Amino acid sequence: MPLRTAKIIYILLLLTTAFRSQNKEIERLMRSEFKMTYPSVHFKHNSADFAAMPYSADSCFKFIARHIEDINSLVIWRDSSETEELSKLRIKKLRKGIRKYTRWHGKRIKSMKTAQKISQLTIYKDTDSNQVQYLLSLNSVFDVSAVIIPPPGKKSHAEKPRWWCRWCWERGAFTTKFKAWRKRNIA
Repeated sequence: MPLRTAKIIYILLLLTTAFRSQNKEIERLMRSEFKMTYPSVHFKHNSADFAAMPYSADSCFKFIARHIEDINSLVIWRDSSETEELSKLRIKKLRKGIRKYTRWHGKRIKSMKTAQKISQLTIYKDTDSNQVQYLLSLNSVFDVSAVIIPPPGKKSHAEKPRWWCRWCWERGAFTTKFKAWRKRNIA
């Protein structure tokens, strides 16, 4: 009987230390990695309303309007428990906010569909409801600078020489020497 009780106490002790270490890991991530970064616009979980941010959403829209030509991609992330219709509603709200400061240049806001910035396992490891809500708002974000999606376009002649192009023939694009250079520098 005392041996069995000692085993149970030992198992409970291991579980509590594991739980405390998970909380410490979440707190460490909250201090270092999981922060709201400018000019990202964060949303409340399951809502099209803006979350409380250390900066205003209008300042983000002004930044985007000022740098619209330099921005390569506009991406919106959502939590896996949220719907794509909510993402579409958020996109409409974002476009409306950006239009206050500039004409919309036709840059497309890409939805990342089911991809998430923070996994559900990481979010629900913590028991503090305020931290869970904060992490959920970090998962529902309009991101301007973190994800770079290359603009759609044609490959250049250096990447893919055309056999009908006189310039490609003149520079020797079909020689083994050029193919080796292209393999080293491009691919």
